[in-house]
Amino acid sequence: MPLRFNICPHCNEKIIFKIETNDIDSSNYPAPVYIVCNSCNKLSTFYVDSLLRISYKELEKKPGGITTIQAK
Repeated sequence: MPLRFNICPHCNEKIIFKIETNDIDSSNYPAPVYIVCNSCNKLSTFYVDSLLRISYKELEKKPGGITTIQAK
């Protein structure tokens, strides 16, 4: 369960979240996961690779994600 840091694409605030392999669809990489920012409460789609590293992000909810994670 790696702790990840990134920037919210809506408010540009730093977000921290934990992601686990069961949070993603491992048959589809980059795998989408939904993150809710704790500052602005907006949802974004983050895409992770097989090592659970963020490869890119989208402002809106894209299909294919199986988990929504609340940032800390």
